[in-house]
Amino acid sequence: MHEVGVAREILKLAMEKAQGSKIKSLKIELGDDGHTTPKSLSEAFVMVAKGSIAEGASLAITRTKELESRLLELEVEK
Repeated sequence: MHEVGVAREILKLAMEKAQGSKIKSLKIELGDDGHTTPKSLSEAFVMVAKGSIAEGASLAITRTKELESRLLELEVEK
């Protein structure tokens, strides 16, 4: 369940950047931790975002050789 921790951290960062605006989409760079896949991260994100301003947001996830995952872009409703 490592992906849940990654999803929670991404959600936390996204909510801070959104400053209360509804989050429409996120572009994420997924680090190579040996456990988390784009599919498992997407599923975990849906679970942790339920009831938040990020519920229903679309995710674009790319892999990287780096160990750390990053939130690259965030789109919010205006």
